Amino acid sequence: MPVIVNAKAPHPFLPSLGDPAAIEAELARHQDIRPLEVAIINLMADKVATERQLAKWLGNTMLQVNLTFAATDDYVHGIHTGRETRNTPADHIKDFYSAWSDIKDRAFDGLIVTGVNALQPTVEGEAIWPEVRQILDWSAANVFSSLYLCWGAKAALKHFHDIDSFRAAQKLFGLFDHHLVSDETGLLAGFPDNFAVPVSRWKSPRREDILKHLELEIVADSDEAGPNILVESALHEKNGIPYPRRAYVLNHPEYETDTLKREYERDHGNNPNVPLPKHYFPDDNPKLTPRNTWRHTAHVYTNWITAVYEATPYDIAEIAPARNMRQLRDLDHQEMNGGQT
Repeated sequence: MPVIVNAKAPHPFLPSLGDPAAIEAELARHQDIRPLEVAIINLMADKVATERQLAKWLGNTMLQVNLTFAATDDYVHGIHTGRETRNTPADHIKDFYSAWSDIKDRAFDGLIVTGVNALQPTVEGEAIWPEVRQILDWSAANVFSSLYLCWGAKAALKHFHDIDSFRAAQKLFGLFDHHLVSDETGLLAGFPDNFAVPVSRWKSPRREDILKHLELEIVADSDEAGPNILVESALHEKNGIPYPRRAYVLNHPEYETDTLKREYERDHGNNPNVPLPKHYFPDDNPKLTPRNTWRHTAHVYTNWITAVYEATPYDIAEIAPARNMRQLRDLDHQEMNGGQT
């Protein structure tokens, strides 16, 4: 079942509430299952490409998923006041993106925080770090399960566990073999024991620092690229089964076949000496078309959606602080009626 973008304007390639091809909201409310509410804090420069890559897999289940796209207040407010954009049309932002502060009073079943074009030596040195910290604090109370990607994962590891990421002398860039280590929540259900996934980053957390935190499960590791998928689980309050309270994905299962190629060509244009992505081009020849051997690994996103659906409350008001807001409304109602319930 496809995702549905929470916007009235017709999205260029995804069904939205303003698109007659989408499931009618009224009909959806009368289904036996309710739609999952998922917010994507999209920090990437090319927001449309990220939307396409993620939505393709988030919608690859029989579940209905309502997507709310958001970005930092500074970015969205800047677009609305005339800031020029190079990678995403301003009208697209105006039509489909909320400022984070405009959704912070809502509860969500799921949250995704993407990567960003990191420019500073440390995660906390980025200009967006103060607002991202507010978003992470908010997610602890307003979101049932969170999925942090690339820089978003490093930011969350720093914020929640004080785990630093360190810049390497050379960018970790290419298609790297991974192996399944442990998977208590089923995030990698159906994965083979060994699989390749694209990786593209300068900074990485150290394995020894992750191992100091027993609450973090290393789900997928790579001898060459290090731990790349981590899960911080919680127990379902009714059946005691673990679910991914927070998942940290440092690699890029969602990358399309030519994404690493396009990144290489961009970097090569700025620096002709930039190394080729490892294990990607046939015979290390950038003129040859790479083969996509990792497409199945993007099922990490559909597995996450399934895990969230199986564990999240049917009544979204049970997700704090929606629950707390409801209790406050009940108290206000009691006071208005002289304390009677």
